[in-house]
Amino acid sequence: MIQIPMIRQILLDTKTGLLPYLSQQLQTQSFSHFKAQFGFHVNEYCTEVASNDNSSQIQTKLLFTLKLSIVVDSQTPSDEAMLHALEFQELLDAQIIRWSQDNEKLLKPISEVKGALSQMSEIPFHGGYLPGFEITRQFSLIYSASTTQLSQSTEQTLEPQFSLHRPGERTPQSGQYELINSDGEGTGLEVTSISGHPFPPTSEPDQSYRLVDPTLHKKPNR
Repeated sequence: MIQIPMIRQILLDTKTGLLPYLSQQLQTQSFSHFKAQFGFHVNEYCTEVASNDNSSQIQTKLLFTLKLSIVVDSQTPSDEAMLHALEFQELLDAQIIRWSQDNEKLLKPISEVKGALSQMSEIPFHGGYLPGFEITRQFSLIYSASTTQLSQSTEQTLEPQFSLHRPGERTPQSGQYELINSDGEGTGLEVTSISGHPFPPTSEPDQSYRLVDPTLHKKPNR
Protein backbone atom coordinates (compact mmCIF):
# COMPACT_ATOMS: atom_id res chain seq x y z
CA MET A 1 0.00 0.00 0.00
CA ILE A 2 1.19 3.56 -0.69
CA GLN A 3 0.22 6.97 0.62
CA ILE A 4 -1.57 9.25 -1.85
CA PRO A 5 -2.16 12.95 -1.02
CA MET A 6 -5.81 13.82 -0.60
CA ILE A 7 -5.76 16.37 -3.43
CA ARG A 8 -4.77 13.63 -5.89
CA GLN A 9 -7.78 11.63 -4.70
CA ILE A 10 -10.09 14.62 -5.11
CA LEU A 11 -8.88 15.44 -8.60
CA LEU A 12 -7.81 12.11 -10.11
CA ASP A 13 -9.57 9.16 -8.49
CA THR A 14 -11.08 7.14 -11.32
CA LYS A 15 -14.40 6.69 -9.50
CA THR A 16 -14.87 9.99 -7.63
CA GLY A 17 -12.23 12.43 -8.97
CA LEU A 18 -13.25 15.72 -10.59
CA LEU A 19 -11.23 15.40 -13.80
CA PRO A 20 -12.29 11.84 -14.71
CA TYR A 21 -15.87 12.83 -13.81
CA LEU A 22 -15.83 15.81 -16.17
CA SER A 23 -14.20 13.75 -18.91
CA GLN A 24 -17.02 11.22 -18.61
CA GLN A 25 -19.70 13.92 -18.60
CA LEU A 26 -18.34 15.46 -21.81
CA GLN A 27 -19.05 12.10 -23.48
CA THR A 28 -22.69 11.91 -22.36
CA GLN A 29 -25.78 12.77 -24.36
CA SER A 30 -26.16 16.14 -22.59
CA PHE A 31 -22.86 17.33 -24.08
CA SER A 32 -23.01 15.35 -27.34
CA HIS A 33 -23.52 18.40 -29.58
CA PHE A 34 -20.53 20.28 -28.08
CA LYS A 35 -16.92 19.85 -29.14
CA ALA A 36 -14.70 20.75 -26.21
CA GLN A 37 -11.34 20.12 -24.60
CA PHE A 38 -10.01 21.29 -21.24
CA GLY A 39 -6.93 21.86 -19.10
CA PHE A 40 -6.50 23.12 -15.57
CA HIS A 41 -4.17 24.55 -12.97
CA VAL A 42 -4.37 24.89 -9.21
CA ASN A 43 -3.11 27.72 -6.98
CA GLU A 44 -3.02 27.23 -3.23
CA TYR A 45 -5.21 29.86 -1.68
CA CYS A 46 -4.56 29.13 2.01
CA THR A 47 -3.95 26.42 4.59
CA GLU A 48 -5.37 27.03 8.04
CA VAL A 49 -6.37 25.37 11.30
CA ALA A 50 -10.14 25.34 11.73
CA SER A 51 -11.71 24.46 15.05
CA ASN A 52 -15.13 23.21 16.04
CA ASP A 53 -16.66 21.97 19.28
CA ASN A 54 -14.80 18.68 19.22
CA SER A 55 -11.40 19.19 17.59
CA SER A 56 -9.07 21.33 15.53
CA GLN A 57 -8.43 20.38 11.93
CA ILE A 58 -5.90 21.51 9.34
CA GLN A 59 -7.76 22.52 6.21
CA THR A 60 -6.52 23.42 2.76
CA LYS A 61 -8.47 25.70 0.46
CA LEU A 62 -7.44 25.62 -3.18
CA LEU A 63 -8.48 28.01 -5.86
CA PHE A 64 -9.03 25.75 -8.86
CA THR A 65 -9.05 27.12 -12.39
CA LEU A 66 -10.52 25.02 -15.20
CA LYS A 67 -9.86 26.27 -18.73
CA LEU A 68 -11.88 24.90 -21.62
CA SER A 69 -12.14 25.57 -25.30
CA ILE A 70 -15.31 24.93 -27.25
CA VAL A 71 -15.55 25.08 -31.04
CA VAL A 72 -18.55 26.00 -33.18
CA ASP A 73 -19.46 25.59 -36.82
CA SER A 74 -17.93 28.36 -38.92
CA GLN A 75 -21.34 29.02 -40.53
CA THR A 76 -23.09 29.62 -37.19
CA PRO A 77 -24.16 33.28 -36.63
CA SER A 78 -22.23 34.94 -33.80
CA ASP A 79 -25.26 35.48 -31.54
CA GLU A 80 -26.31 31.83 -31.87
CA ALA A 81 -22.72 30.70 -31.26
CA MET A 82 -22.64 32.76 -28.05
CA LEU A 83 -25.84 31.10 -26.83
CA HIS A 84 -24.26 27.74 -27.65
CA ALA A 85 -21.27 28.59 -25.46
CA LEU A 86 -23.45 29.90 -22.61
CA GLU A 87 -25.49 26.71 -22.69
CA PHE A 88 -22.30 24.67 -22.40
CA GLN A 89 -21.08 26.81 -19.50
CA GLU A 90 -24.38 26.42 -17.66
CA LEU A 91 -24.36 22.63 -18.05
CA LEU A 92 -20.73 22.46 -16.95
CA ASP A 93 -21.34 24.54 -13.81
CA ALA A 94 -24.25 22.29 -12.85
CA GLN A 95 -22.02 19.20 -13.18
CA ILE A 96 -19.24 20.77 -11.09
CA ILE A 97 -21.69 21.63 -8.29
CA ARG A 98 -23.30 18.18 -8.44
CA TRP A 99 -19.90 16.47 -8.25
CA SER A 100 -18.92 18.50 -5.16
CA GLN A 101 -22.18 17.67 -3.40
CA ASP A 102 -21.51 13.94 -3.83
CA ASN A 103 -17.79 13.98 -3.00
CA GLU A 104 -17.25 12.91 0.60
CA LYS A 105 -13.59 14.00 0.61
CA LEU A 106 -14.53 17.69 0.44
CA LEU A 107 -15.29 19.38 3.75
CA LYS A 108 -17.77 21.68 1.99
CA PRO A 109 -19.48 21.44 -1.39
CA ILE A 110 -18.64 24.11 -3.96
CA SER A 111 -20.97 27.06 -3.36
CA GLU A 112 -19.97 29.33 -6.24
CA VAL A 113 -18.45 28.99 -9.70
CA LYS A 114 -16.96 32.11 -11.28
CA GLY A 115 -15.17 32.71 -14.54
CA ALA A 116 -15.25 34.32 -17.94
CA LEU A 117 -16.31 33.61 -21.48
CA SER A 118 -14.19 35.06 -24.29
CA GLN A 119 -15.40 36.57 -27.52
CA MET A 120 -15.56 34.15 -30.45
CA SER A 121 -12.16 33.87 -32.13
CA GLU A 122 -9.81 31.34 -33.73
CA ILE A 123 -8.67 29.01 -30.94
CA PRO A 124 -6.20 26.08 -30.90
CA PHE A 125 -8.03 22.77 -31.07
CA HIS A 126 -6.39 19.36 -31.54
CA GLY A 127 -3.41 20.69 -33.47
CA GLY A 128 -5.26 23.28 -35.57
CA TYR A 129 -7.32 26.44 -35.22
CA LEU A 130 -11.13 26.62 -35.32
CA PRO A 131 -13.72 29.29 -34.47
CA GLY A 132 -14.81 29.01 -30.87
CA PHE A 133 -14.64 30.28 -27.31
CA GLU A 134 -12.27 30.06 -24.36
CA ILE A 135 -14.17 29.37 -21.12
CA THR A 136 -12.65 29.79 -17.66
CA ARG A 137 -14.34 28.37 -14.56
CA GLN A 138 -12.93 29.07 -11.11
CA PHE A 139 -13.99 27.66 -7.74
CA SER A 140 -12.58 26.65 -4.35
CA LEU A 141 -11.96 23.13 -3.05
CA ILE A 142 -11.85 22.80 0.74
CA TYR A 143 -10.54 19.56 2.23
CA SER A 144 -8.64 18.12 5.16
CA ALA A 145 -4.86 18.09 4.62
CA SER A 146 -4.35 14.34 4.96
CA THR A 147 -3.38 11.29 2.95
CA THR A 148 -5.16 8.08 2.12
CA GLN A 149 -3.92 4.63 1.22
CA LEU A 150 -4.32 3.20 -2.26
CA SER A 151 -2.94 0.08 -3.87
CA GLN A 152 -0.10 0.36 -6.36
CA SER A 153 -2.45 -0.71 -9.17
CA THR A 154 -4.80 2.20 -8.41
CA GLU A 155 -1.91 4.67 -8.45
CA GLN A 156 -0.86 3.40 -11.87
CA THR A 157 -4.42 3.94 -13.08
CA LEU A 158 -4.51 7.52 -11.83
CA GLU A 159 -1.07 8.59 -13.01
CA PRO A 160 -0.89 8.69 -16.83
CA GLN A 161 -3.93 10.69 -17.92
CA PHE A 162 -3.27 13.95 -16.03
CA SER A 163 0.44 13.95 -15.13
CA LEU A 164 2.77 16.48 -16.76
CA HIS A 165 6.04 15.23 -18.24
CA ARG A 166 9.17 17.24 -19.00
CA PRO A 167 11.23 17.12 -22.23
CA GLY A 168 13.80 14.33 -21.99
CA GLU A 169 11.76 12.40 -19.41
CA ARG A 170 11.04 8.77 -20.29
CA THR A 171 7.55 8.24 -21.70
CA PRO A 172 5.49 6.17 -19.21
CA GLN A 173 2.85 5.07 -21.75
CA SER A 174 2.68 5.17 -25.54
CA GLY A 175 0.15 7.60 -27.00
CA GLN A 176 -0.63 11.15 -28.12
CA TYR A 177 0.66 13.87 -25.77
CA GLU A 178 -0.46 17.49 -25.87
CA LEU A 179 2.11 20.25 -25.43
CA ILE A 180 1.31 22.27 -22.27
CA ASN A 181 2.59 25.83 -21.93
CA SER A 182 4.27 27.39 -18.87
CA ASP A 183 0.86 28.51 -17.50
CA GLY A 184 -0.44 24.93 -17.46
CA GLU A 185 -2.68 25.49 -20.49
CA GLY A 186 -3.00 23.16 -23.45
CA THR A 187 -1.60 24.51 -26.72
CA GLY A 188 -3.55 22.19 -29.01
CA LEU A 189 -0.27 20.81 -30.42
CA GLU A 190 0.28 17.07 -30.03
CA VAL A 191 3.15 14.62 -30.43
CA THR A 192 3.28 10.84 -30.53
CA SER A 193 5.65 9.33 -27.96
CA ILE A 194 6.49 5.68 -27.39
CA SER A 195 6.80 4.09 -23.96
CA GLY A 196 10.38 4.19 -22.69
CA HIS A 197 11.50 6.80 -25.21
CA PRO A 198 12.37 10.37 -24.10
CA PHE A 199 9.92 13.19 -24.75
CA PRO A 200 11.17 15.57 -27.49
CA PRO A 201 12.56 19.06 -26.73
CA THR A 202 10.07 21.95 -26.60
CA SER A 203 10.37 25.23 -28.49
CA GLU A 204 9.94 27.35 -25.34
CA PRO A 205 11.12 26.97 -21.71
CA ASP A 206 8.93 25.50 -18.94
CA GLN A 207 6.73 23.57 -21.34
CA SER A 208 5.64 19.99 -20.70
CA TYR A 209 3.53 17.16 -22.12
CA ARG A 210 0.23 15.59 -20.98
CA LEU A 211 -1.29 12.34 -22.21
CA VAL A 212 -4.53 12.92 -24.16
CA ASP A 213 -4.94 9.70 -26.15
CA PRO A 214 -3.23 6.53 -24.86
CA THR A 215 -2.33 3.76 -27.30
CA LEU A 216 -4.46 0.72 -26.56
CA HIS A 217 -2.84 -2.70 -26.90
CA LYS A 218 -4.97 -5.74 -27.47
CA LYS A 219 -4.21 -8.75 -25.30
CA PRO A 220 -3.00 -11.77 -27.33
CA ASN A 221 -5.38 -14.68 -27.63
CA ARG A 222 -4.43 -17.72 -25.62
